[in-house]
Amino acid sequence: MLSSWWSAAMTPPSTLSVGRASELGERTKAESCGGISSRRRGSMTRELRRLSRARRWISGLLTLSCLVDLASAYPLCTSMEAPVKYSQNLGFCTATEYRDKGCCSPREDNRTKMTFDSMNITDANCAAIVKQILCAKCDAFSATLFGHMNQENRKIPYLCTKSSKSNLTTTTGQSYCQDVWEACASVPMKNSIFAPVLLPGTSPSPSSSSNRNLAAQDGSLGSVFKSKDQFCAVMGPSASAGDEFCFDGAPFSAPPAPSNFTFPQDICVEKVGEDAYLNLVPFPDGSNRAAVSNQAGTVWLATIPEPGKAMVYNISAPFLDISDRVTNENELGFLGFAFHPDFKTNGRFFVSYNCDKQKWADCGGTCACNKETNCNPSDLRSGQLGGDGGTNPCRYSSIIAEYTVNSSVDPSASPLKAEVANPLEVRRIFTMALPYSTHHAGGLLFGPLDNYLYYMLGDGGNTGDPFNFAQNKKSLLGKILRLDVDNLPSATQITDQGLWGEYTAPKDNPFFGQNGSRPEIWALGLRNPWRCTFDSQNPTYMYCGDIGQERVQEVNLISKGGNYGWRIFEGNSTYVPPISPGGNTSARSVQAIFPILQYVHDQPELMGGPSAITGGYVSYSREDPCLYGKYVYADLFGTMWASSEVPKYSGNFRSSQINYLCSASSPLNCTLEGNSTSPELQEILSFGLDKSANFYILASNGVYRVVHPQNCGRVCTEVLPALPPIGAPAPSGSPSSTGASSPGPAPAQNSARSSRSQFLHISFALTLAALGSALGFIL
Repeated sequence: MLSSWWSAAMTPPSTLSVGRASELGERTKAESCGGISSRRRGSMTRELRRLSRARRWISGLLTLSCLVDLASAYPLCTSMEAPVKYSQNLGFCTATEYRDKGCCSPREDNRTKMTFDSMNITDANCAAIVKQILCAKCDAFSATLFGHMNQENRKIPYLCTKSSKSNLTTTTGQSYCQDVWEACASVPMKNSIFAPVLLPGTSPSPSSSSNRNLAAQDGSLGSVFKSKDQFCAVMGPSASAGDEFCFDGAPFSAPPAPSNFTFPQDICVEKVGEDAYLNLVPFPDGSNRAAVSNQAGTVWLATIPEPGKAMVYNISAPFLDISDRVTNENELGFLGFAFHPDFKTNGRFFVSYNCDKQKWADCGGTCACNKETNCNPSDLRSGQLGGDGGTNPCRYSSIIAEYTVNSSVDPSASPLKAEVANPLEVRRIFTMALPYSTHHAGGLLFGPLDNYLYYMLGDGGNTGDPFNFAQNKKSLLGKILRLDVDNLPSATQITDQGLWGEYTAPKDNPFFGQNGSRPEIWALGLRNPWRCTFDSQNPTYMYCGDIGQERVQEVNLISKGGNYGWRIFEGNSTYVPPISPGGNTSARSVQAIFPILQYVHDQPELMGGPSAITGGYVSYSREDPCLYGKYVYADLFGTMWASSEVPKYSGNFRSSQINYLCSASSPLNCTLEGNSTSPELQEILSFGLDKSANFYILASNGVYRVVHPQNCGRVCTEVLPALPPIGAPAPSGSPSSTGASSPGPAPAQNSARSSRSQFLHISFALTLAALGSALGFIL
């Protein structure tokens, strides 16, 4: 069924030795781009041309940062967009760091100066320190410094209460917050940026009407706050931000990574289901029910019991069955499923699938290959451009459809009591005919903070994205879309705006209102994003696995307006398509965001050979403390990794391969690999979570739940964070969870898969020197 899923060109590059890569990296590190003579660079180029294809890939990496400007996945600006390099110097916030990778354009820099001028601060020392604070908005870490990562949208950054790096410090050993107080406590300010920022339950010191008038006229810190201690309590870091994420008067640098950081070597799983599914989504009633769907187009409501018992559902009574409409061939099928955030009152849910216009007339939408995108469907009928389009280009469509559980028989029935959906489609949210039959992605997610629908679309297929759809902002292919399915358009709006169905584009989408850009686009430059998820306890983080062409599989951290490079880059190396009738995008014209994690096709650790990435989840299962808080992803053929951002909010990720063992108390029999105790998963298609955040592997031969390591004779010494008190709100965006971690049964004598290899995946949005030192870890 899935043997040709996500077909990547399997032409693995030759292995480049770590020593040789390190040698080339050190040479590059020693010779900056500007310092290499043309003769020397020519010599290096000739040498690199003699290398194998893998070494030519390294060559691309070595010269890459000489040619293009790069952005990074994280940190983020307060706009929640990636920081970028600006070609112009800033006139007001002049720190080099703010220009080289910052958050202020020259226009925004000028606005900051206008804000500063409007405060009319006459004291030179106070004015200088207020300028530092205002310019922190230009810092690459400004989203963290201003509380946007914790949904605290502050006007000023958290001020450090334990340290100071300001060149304006007058007293040795005091904190930056104390510096600010001493410099500005008695200095009048108009339009003070400090006055509105108060903690709940606090109040300014003035109590009489005369004092209140004084505060309004004066604006000094002393007229607004009772004391230095109160000022620093209000302005200092919140508990959720942590003491290490605050502004100390200088451009922010992430704290060093802890030296004792570890990954689990094994995870313990039990088999709870026999069939292959692409989606497992908790039913929104808080029960132990979950919707599971297969590629053919059938959805069941399954009961997921406690560990040690199998998943239960009635195969003859599906929740929804649209398999007669779904084209289930290779990469085509029923791909996405999502409940509306307000399902408990409106009963709405959404599905994405592919269908064939030759079988269903309403499956024929406007083709993504059209004049607007510099593509002619007639060109797809033959030759290299024919690809898998053959004689029927634009035959298959990507669909988003809305359904409901609301009953016409009993409209008052609660959606949460539903056992079956209404089989009639409510409305067609999206229909797009596709140039080829591959690279459709198709995942659906509702944003935990904005309640908009996110839809993942691949580049449309064929080798190398020949029409350059992924970089073309007039095309929706190779993109992540962000759609409003609550404020529906009129028929006139659909026509006038060229919409692909019944949705509207949120006005805060990054390209809304820009000429030559589709307003639906949230992020671009993706080849085939297979399985994207939000971090439930840090919902500004959206992870996406993206399937590569012939060298690299990657994980991207998606941000507003981010360009993830395809097809200019594959992973962090340059890519040259074999044909390009749709034109090319210059690497110099974009600030590509490189993967946070990646692996190459010929990595010896891969089981079953190289294939395609399956994006996963950040695990908050209380079953396995050693996996808690780690992002888990896999290769289709079974290799699995756990990863973490170290340190938090830095954008630097570490990853390690993990093995999986079968629990001695598995409710269903695991088929083992040879004589080992490792289950034969065959292909890892997707992942899922239940209402308690328990973690599931959706494999081609069944469903596996991660359980306590002791079930497999393993010991985990990690301590889970305490649960919030009963009745207290869970972390923003997180699934509710009650009860302590199961202690597990007595250890069983199981052996792990032999030969495990730990390795680091690192972010390559680096300076040239850092890139050179990192090359030893690429292959």
